[in-house]
Amino acid sequence: MSTSVDTDVIELARLLAMTRSESGSEEAAVRLAVTAMEDAGFDEVRIDAAGNAIGIAGMGDGPRLLIDGHIDSIPLHSIDRWTVDPFGGLIRDGRLYGLGICDQKGSIAAAIQGVGSALRTGRIRGQVAVVASVCEEAMEGQALAGVVETFRPDVVVTSEPNDTRLGIGQRGRAKVSVRVTGRACHAGHAREGLNAAEALAALVVEAGRITHPTHPKLGRRDLTCIDLASRPYPSVSTVPGYAEARFDCRFLPGETPESVCELLTDAATRAWASWPEQPALQVGLVDATFSTWTGATFDAPEFCHAWWTHESSDAVVKAAAALTEAGLDPTPTHYSFCTNGSLTAGLLGIPTIGFGVGLEHIAHQVDEHITLESLVNGVAGYRALAAHLA
Repeated sequence: MSTSVDTDVIELARLLAMTRSESGSEEAAVRLAVTAMEDAGFDEVRIDAAGNAIGIAGMGDGPRLLIDGHIDSIPLHSIDRWTVDPFGGLIRDGRLYGLGICDQKGSIAAAIQGVGSALRTGRIRGQVAVVASVCEEAMEGQALAGVVETFRPDVVVTSEPNDTRLGIGQRGRAKVSVRVTGRACHAGHAREGLNAAEALAALVVEAGRITHPTHPKLGRRDLTCIDLASRPYPSVSTVPGYAEARFDCRFLPGETPESVCELLTDAATRAWASWPEQPALQVGLVDATFSTWTGATFDAPEFCHAWWTHESSDAVVKAAAALTEAGLDPTPTHYSFCTNGSLTAGLLGIPTIGFGVGLEHIAHQVDEHITLESLVNGVAGYRALAAHLA
């Protein structure tokens, strides 16, 4: 038999699914989350300068737990391939469909209802902050940083989708720009120039030969070329004097911006070792610049730290006990993509775990969805996590 909490979480998730909230345009969804937090009995509810919805449950002096779920979605894509209205809130065959419902509106709904239930039953001894954060898709962790600084959590839960499992780590993410400057000339006199496109092509090939380290759980570091361009383009019988590429690097704990950039600097050195004349090279992180719906602006290099919270740590042991209590699988797993845990665990060193509604690989997919079973399990999981970690 379904409970009132089950009914409430399904209705809240459905309303969120019907509310567009692409990065930078989350106001309506944020205000919906605020109303839901107030209705759930949170002790303090507010919107901060960046536009995040923040609800505080419990006012005790015990541990402080922050549960973060980003309420922004990627832009709508491949609309001709969707078989349902991306904002229709359709429930069919036990699934709720909608852009952003898996990544991560379903988790936000479950966290609000689960923490509200823990509060009403007196199971929160410290404080729990539930955050519906903005602009994670623009740059992980940036818009959340002010909340973390103000609330000062002892433990963080990132609610990225993972089939209501216990996540304890992820690879990091960096976006690196490579700029090659040669010397343009007429293609009929190609030897008088220095072909930047050919130099960059050689660098890309050499980068593909790099041997990468492997983490026993997180897997291998990956370096992938994602963009290529040369100028002038289109060329009119001109050897290009300028070329640029961007690389996506998924790296392991311990890497730094310098070590990631050195991968490409060293690749260029090897690629051009036999060239009689070498082009100029610039390697650096790409900047992410964005504004939130409140007008707050951010500008940060695209480097999101890897993190790993050890299985024997207090946070993981308590989280495993919580999920066991909730009847969920406590076996540690990890994320394949990047999360706001890059800020809390990777940069700031705050013990962080993952627990979220929906399947990871459904994020950003056409016909994005969650199951109602996962949504209800999420409520039970967040209720138990609030009790055990706060």
